Amino acid sequence: MTAAKPPTTAFVIPCYNEQAGIQHTLTCSLGDINKLKKAKAISPNNYVLLVDDGSTDRTWDLIEKISNAQPKRVRALKLSRNVGHQNALLAGLLAQIGKADAVISFDADLQDDMSVVLKMIDNFNGGVEIVFAVRKARY
Repeated sequence: MTAAKPPTTAFVIPCYNEQAGIQHTLTCSLGDINKLKKAKAISPNNYVLLVDDGSTDRTWDLIEKISNAQPKRVRALKLSRNVGHQNALLAGLLAQIGKADAVISFDADLQDDMSVVLKMIDNFNGGVEIVFAVRKARY
C-alpha cells in the first residue's frame, strides 16, 4: 500500500428488477469488501450504494429494507423511473461527489471480478485519478 490512509470507498451497484438476486449480490459484495477492509486496502468507512433504476418488481423494497438495517454499510438511491443502466450508474457516481475518496462500480449480476479491486486501489493510491478494468473474457 502506498497511501498512509486507506481511501473511503463507495461501491456503486445499479439495480433493475433484481429482487431475486439482490440479497445474494449484497452478501457476496460485502464479503469481498470486508476482505479489502481487513487488508487495510480501504477505509473502515466504505459503503455500498444500491441504485434502483426504476424497477417494477420488489427491488426497491428490498434495497430500502437492507439499507435501513445497515445504514453505515449500505446506502440507497431510487430513481423515479427507468433511465437505463449507464444513466443509473452515472446518477450513483455523481451522488458520491464529496462523500468518498474513490468510487468503484460493478453490476448486480456479479459478473465483474472483484479480485482486481485491490490492484485498482493500489493504482489509485499511487496517484492515478481514473482506474478501470477491462474484461478479457466473458464466462
